[in-house]
Amino acid sequence: MARNPDQSSQFTALDLVPVTPSDSVDLLVNARAIRAQGAGTLRLTTISGNLRNTNIAAGEVLLVGASRIHAAGTTATGIEAMI
Repeated sequence: MARNPDQSSQFTALDLVPVTPSDSVDLLVNARAIRAQGAGTLRLTTISGNLRNTNIAAGEVLLVGASRIHAAGTTATGIEAMI
């Protein structure tokens, strides 16, 4: 079977998983990007360890590596991690 050359790219997600925001539990796998089905505020910890608050539109893909999506401060819904 031929391998997709994009699978080795650091910018291509290999899977998309739903996220349950938590203030105490990191994502099982760091996200390469985040998508939300419903607009709102997103509070996250970046892979570099910084706590950030940002707004995300419905369907928007936020190209940031994240290790945690926090429950407190997050109002966006239907959050998915691209891993």
